[in-house]
Amino acid sequence: MKLVSYGEAGSERAGLVVGERILDINRAAPDLPSEVKRILERGMLPAVEKLAARAGGIRDDWFVGLKSVRLGAPVTRPGTIVCIGLNYKDHAEENNLPLPKAPLMFCKASSCVVGPADDVVLPPHSGNIDWEVELGVVIGQVARRVKASEAFDVVAGYVASNDVSGREAQFGDGQWFRGKSFDTFAPMGPYLVTKDEAPDPHNLHISMKVNGEYKQRSNTSNLIFKLPELIEYVTAGLTLYPGDVISTGTPAGVGACFKPPQFLKAGDVMEMEVEGVGTHRTRVVSG
Repeated sequence: MKLVSYGEAGSERAGLVVGERILDINRAAPDLPSEVKRILERGMLPAVEKLAARAGGIRDDWFVGLKSVRLGAPVTRPGTIVCIGLNYKDHAEENNLPLPKAPLMFCKASSCVVGPADDVVLPPHSGNIDWEVELGVVIGQVARRVKASEAFDVVAGYVASNDVSGREAQFGDGQWFRGKSFDTFAPMGPYLVTKDEAPDPHNLHISMKVNGEYKQRSNTSNLIFKLPELIEYVTAGLTLYPGDVISTGTPAGVGACFKPPQFLKAGDVMEMEVEGVGTHRTRVVSG
């Protein structure tokens, strides 16, 4: 299944993608929540699957056109966004750094999450803004001390994520939270693709274009720490909850590693894709 959150920012509703249309989940089945996060929290994905099975017989006025509405992030406000740094072999190589011995973990503020076509706003007080295409893992149930062998049991599905990064703040502060968390610095979506539709998340093409030019092209097979390892490591001391996201790292080609460095400016357009999970097209605007 592909779940979306659609509508105006702050009032998005949960939808199920059916072909080129979105079925409003709560209108079609009033016993189901109107928010994707609540569906996950209540363990109601199986009920949504049943709804999907009978979608062909549902009245037309409970559908909207997929291309006629704004899509927000599938989980509009994750409780926690855990990011993994330096987790692609090619990205470590472009930084001339050895492969890490353990996952490098940091967080982004949930307030920076926006939809896959929303503008990315340049902060007026900090520069050197960079792109980072990533595969995001959406947690589907409470996850605490999860063993790697059981890691996929707590996964609801996947999102395409852009870990937009303010390098001036990131490196100038000596820690990464502020530079990673400026408003609009986490476009996610367009869908929450349930794990049954992406049975091998470790073999997905992943790419980023800026103004039509490829900057990043890689494959999730280049991940240093695979998803089971990441979930085990993160949940060893940090409980994750339904709707939380683990953003698994970015491949080579970030702007900071070009010679000379390349950073985003107003008017730029980012186009990114995670194979089978989704695409974004995001404009960069002045703050």
